[in-house]
Amino acid sequence: MNPTLLTILIAAAAVVVTMGIALWWWMNRTPTVDREPDGVLPLFGSELDASGRHIGNEEPPRRPTAAPVTPVTPAPPAAPVMPRVEVPRVDVPRVDVPRVDAPRADVPPMPAPPMPAPPERPAPTIRTFDTIIRPARPVETSVSAPAPTAVPTSPETSPVISDAGVPGTMVEGQLLRYSVPAEGTLQFLPGRLQIGAGLDAGREIRFVQVPGPDGAEVTFGRSDGPLYRHIQLRDQTVSRSHARLRFADATWHLLNFSQTNPVAHNGRVLGNGEEQILTDGDRIEMGEVLFTFRSR
Repeated sequence: MNPTLLTILIAAAAVVVTMGIALWWWMNRTPTVDREPDGVLPLFGSELDASGRHIGNEEPPRRPTAAPVTPVTPAPPAAPVMPRVEVPRVDVPRVDVPRVDAPRADVPPMPAPPMPAPPERPAPTIRTFDTIIRPARPVETSVSAPAPTAVPTSPETSPVISDAGVPGTMVEGQLLRYSVPAEGTLQFLPGRLQIGAGLDAGREIRFVQVPGPDGAEVTFGRSDGPLYRHIQLRDQTVSRSHARLRFADATWHLLNFSQTNPVAHNGRVLGNGEEQILTDGDRIEMGEVLFTFRSR
């Protein structure tokens, strides 16, 4: 049987038994009304004898007249006697719990089943090989393709004319802007700058001799400058007047003009007003642009 159903039945039986005991006590409790000498009890306007039968409207026998006594306050009527209720008996089904006998000490334990014998392994076979000497194959060496170099984007160009009337072209790069004179109008000076890093990598700038006392100088900076001898750098880390290249004694001299933004020569930052002679292969860094100087 389900343990939950058994618990419900036991609880219901306990409630029924408790109600029966309460009713039995109520019916058999000691009454509070004094019994008459003749064993008759009043009940709802009628009388019952000792055996519980109704007497009806018969007039009870008169008692002899006694001496007058002081009237006594009558006692309150007794509570009605409830009829006896038979409580049906509920038989709780008996649950037989199987008996578990402990193992006897004199009973020998059951023997373990025999282990199966391991499978027989086949005898190893000996394989024979014919030794054949073959010529070694040449080792193929893979040649990695060279890394593609940065291809400069096509710059925008526009025609210009200097104050001396020399025609030329203005080249608009990504991070720099410079002018180039027309072919055969000005004399080229030895040396050039190659742009090795930045958005304009791969371009080349040539130097020319411009008429005037400062014709052999090239200036660098964020501001505009004279045609054919100024290179404008469009970078916030470049000063308005950043550096200068001056050709003297057949060599180029690099001079630092900036106090806040550095000019690096071969990785070393030049001090303010410091001048450095350039040789072939020197690296010049100004902001995000890296120049490589070539003496020819």
